[in-house]
Order: sequence, then structure tokens, then C-alpha cells
Amino acid sequence: MGAETDVIEYEKKEAEINLDTKEKTKKEKEAKPEDGEIRFFGVRALMTTPLSACDKIDRIFGSGGEAIIHHMWFESGETLFDNMIKFSPEKSLEELLKALVDVQPHAGWGNISMKTIRTDPPTVDITVKNPPVKTVKGSQKHMISSFWAGVLSRYFNRQLTCKNFSYNADKDEFSCTISI
Repeated sequence: MGAETDVIEYEKKEAEINLDTKEKTKKEKEAKPEDGEIRFFGVRALMTTPLSACDKIDRIFGSGGEAIIHHMWFESGETLFDNMIKFSPEKSLEELLKALVDVQPHAGWGNISMKTIRTDPPTVDITVKNPPVKTVKGSQKHMISSFWAGVLSRYFNRQLTCKNFSYNADKDEFSCTISI
């Protein structure tokens, strides 16, 4: 009888957690931006300038800092795109991706252009005009490239990574390739 009671209690707790999660999602979806707060497709925007943090991480961890920043920004891109999908199920992935690209200059990340080279396996060239990152040394390059690798991994439903980093100072353009 004790094990049966434990199972019932567990199921009750699980139901409460599921209800709490649904309530939280509903509240987030219905949340009205506070004065000056920016939200797009239900996702809150945070203003930050992480360039100096990247420099410090590079000084502390050396080349390991690149791995840290890559994983942080990859997850950030993937999670952001997941949340956009969750809060705007009526929108297509293409519409959400375009909206995310379009908002980048307003968020301080520069003007993004994407060129899909092929879809199977996915290969996308990204160019950012007037990027906040003006180097391909250290972890800073992963702030843009890994973010988009996360977004596009979710978009194509395949694990992608970033490579072929370059920065052209004359054109003020950062570029990279996102692929398998």
C-alpha cells in the first residue's frame, strides 16, 4: 500500500509541475512590456555589451575561452529561436528567422545578411555589416557566429557549427559560414 501511495503522490506532484509550467508559459505569453521594455514574438530583449567579458574570459582561460563563449552563445541562439517558435506557433520558421534577422540592427548586432548555399546538408554564409565584433581573434568571433549556429541548428533541425571567420575592416564586415 505504501508504494501505491508514493506513486499517487508522485503523479500529483507531476501534475502540479505541469500545471505550473503551463501557467508560467501563459503568463509569459500574455505579459505586457513594462515601460521601455522590448519584446518581439513574446521574447524579452536584453541589452548587453559582452565584448569586454569575452576579453576577460580569453585572458583567464586562453583558447578554452572560445569553447566557453561558443557554447554559451550557441545555446542562447537555439533557446531564443525555440522561444520565438513557442510564443508564435502561427508563424512559419521562415517568418521567424526573417524577423530575427530584421531586429538585429535595432539590438546593436549590425545588419545581417544570410545566403543559403544549400539545405542538405545545411550551409549558410552570414555577413554582418557594422558588427559589434571587429576581430576574428579570441572568443569574440563566437558571439555572432555561434549565436547564428544555434538559431540555424534549430531552424534546420540539425546540429551545425561555425567556421571560416573573417573580418574586413575596409568594408566593416564580419562573416562566417554555418554548416555541419
